[in-house]
Amino acid sequence: MSKQPVRLGMLGAQHGHAAGKLRWLRDLDEIDLAGVYEPCADARAAKESEPNSAGLPYVDDIDRLLEDPSVLGILIGGAERQNPSYARRALQAGKHLLMEKACGWTHAHADELTGLAESSGLLFQMGYNNRLTPHFRRVLDMVDEGEFGDIYRVRSHMCSFYHPSADTYLGRDRYFNGGIFYNLGSHALDMAMAVLGTPAKVHSFLRCDRFIESGYIDNATVVLEHPNAIATLEASHLETEQVRPRSFEVYGSEAQAIVSPWASIGDRAPAVAIHRGGPGAGADGWKVYGTGREAPFRDDVEHFVACIRGECQPRFSYAHDRAVHHTLMDICGETDVAEEVA
Repeated sequence: MSKQPVRLGMLGAQHGHAAGKLRWLRDLDEIDLAGVYEPCADARAAKESEPNSAGLPYVDDIDRLLEDPSVLGILIGGAERQNPSYARRALQAGKHLLMEKACGWTHAHADELTGLAESSGLLFQMGYNNRLTPHFRRVLDMVDEGEFGDIYRVRSHMCSFYHPSADTYLGRDRYFNGGIFYNLGSHALDMAMAVLGTPAKVHSFLRCDRFIESGYIDNATVVLEHPNAIATLEASHLETEQVRPRSFEVYGSEAQAIVSPWASIGDRAPAVAIHRGGPGAGADGWKVYGTGREAPFRDDVEHFVACIRGECQPRFSYAHDRAVHHTLMDICGETDVAEEVA
């Protein structure tokens, strides 16, 4: 017997990940898309020009989604200064939430939003879209099963190619600190903390090496210090190509894993190389696992639907998402920029 589709809506469509999410809201049989609220006509027109987000049912009144009891969950995908306000309204309306990263630009944003969801018994899922892809799930499953033994090091290299539009985040439009680490390094932080938990100390090296006049942080290395492990997270806006160099590595006493690349590039598909058997296994201990499919943003949308249906529990807890955001704020620093109110 086929299952009834889950009715969802989306607030905002200006986030960089929005088109990827909208594709699956529109195309997956298990979803009934009630509508997308995006008040900016230019943003709607831009989405209509993209194959992944064309043909969407837009609504002019946000309350058509928030006051509809048949809408069980809301995805938040607006411009990031709008998203805390969108998320707050959706949670206050009793909707499960899948929120695009980041959770905001203050410590208080994470406490308020995760606390509101938790106290109301609502799902709160952050849109760090790598956390549920097959290659990262394999690594996290190994962590859960203790297959790495004692983990003593995590390393991530997740950078972006140089382009002058990084200055978009400066001046009057700048609402966050930390530059490229806030914008991109947060993905790596999420995964590192999924492996090692909350660090005891954070050491941040946030540099401006090319955008000298603007002051945009374009070259960053963050060291997370744990009682028996170290994580080093590299993020820059200076590389000539951004996909092939990305890697995420976990080193333990019994096994190690290297995710690289994170997405397809040229003749290389995303994969994870895993070494088992300890030092005695030598080179024969390596095995490479492919992903089987590559469908960006599909995994977290499908997981959200499955959690709403009660078919599984969220892979990441309220406490994890709170801790990641607090650590991100410890690294980058807060700002006092006002939200754009929905």
